[in-house]
Amino acid sequence: MKDSTRSRSNKRKSKHSWFKIFVTVFLIVLVTGGATFAYVAHKTFQTANKTEVKLSRGEKSEKRPAAVDLTKDHFSVLLVGTDERPGDTASRSDTMIVATFNKAEKKVSMLSIPRDSLVMIPSVGYEDKINHSYAFGGIDSTIETVENLLDIPIDYYGSINFNGVVAIVDAIGGVDVDVKLPIDTLDSSDQQSGVKLDPGVQTLTGEEALAYARMRYEDPEGDIGRTKRQQQILQAIIDESTSLGSITKLNQLMQATGDNFQTNMSLTEAFQLQPFVKSLATVNRIDLEGSDARINGGYYYKLDKASLKEAKAILKEQLALPTNQASEAPADDSETTDDTSTEAN
Repeated sequence: MKDSTRSRSNKRKSKHSWFKIFVTVFLIVLVTGGATFAYVAHKTFQTANKTEVKLSRGEKSEKRPAAVDLTKDHFSVLLVGTDERPGDTASRSDTMIVATFNKAEKKVSMLSIPRDSLVMIPSVGYEDKINHSYAFGGIDSTIETVENLLDIPIDYYGSINFNGVVAIVDAIGGVDVDVKLPIDTLDSSDQQSGVKLDPGVQTLTGEEALAYARMRYEDPEGDIGRTKRQQQILQAIIDESTSLGSITKLNQLMQATGDNFQTNMSLTEAFQLQPFVKSLATVNRIDLEGSDARINGGYYYKLDKASLKEAKAILKEQLALPTNQASEAPADDSETTDDTSTEAN
């Protein structure tokens, strides 16, 4: 059994975060100069107006006595990748990462929640796959579900859809990736054999990068391998986007972000994070262990109680919350599950 936590103490590893992509896009304006700055600043504020979407709960979590102050407080972010496409009336979360940011230790702890995890979804009142929470009530339902599972406040969120990943990679001219295994899988329209790749270093288009990150069943490492591939793509996007030398590419990147990315973080708040992002020293990766299960004919991932308890303690410590803030709810003693909603892919 693998250790439930794995530390990554070099700064290169600290870039493995959907959140840092968001911050990077907006911080690009800080390294531009001269006549370029006015144009880029204008486009940045246009993008911020399109991406900022507040939560129905308001500015703060119910688990906070007051809204966080990013100039001094530790805070958390839920990073969500969705399978939402134009015309969809319901979609699911394909990737879900909780990141806690400790300002004092200059440390980020990241917890990946397996998409098939069997959890209580408060908005419907029964247990189901955690990725269904998005279909039941969008980002508000998803945040409520994650807060209920981990017993921590989720202060901010960032969500991006499949089209956004494709558009961002294409906007920066593709990404260089060392493909680790043969790929023959769906494209973003779920066409069979829509993307085929051979192993080796190559420049991937947006469709290819998304397919490489999404593939689940053909990887011998399962979800562990999928997480590694997602980190490869994220790293490649960050490396390419932070080295952009073309205003045209920068404009396209901002357009792709504005059309497909949403967050409740304002541009002002993003700028407040610049000193912290630059000073990041450590990223701690937390894995949730569990086991496969069949319930009412559906596949689920039953979280291990001890692993969940340890993960919650680590996240609370990073947010300087009391570890006994609430009672520990059992995660893998399932009740009767309604599996008629949507079967996750």
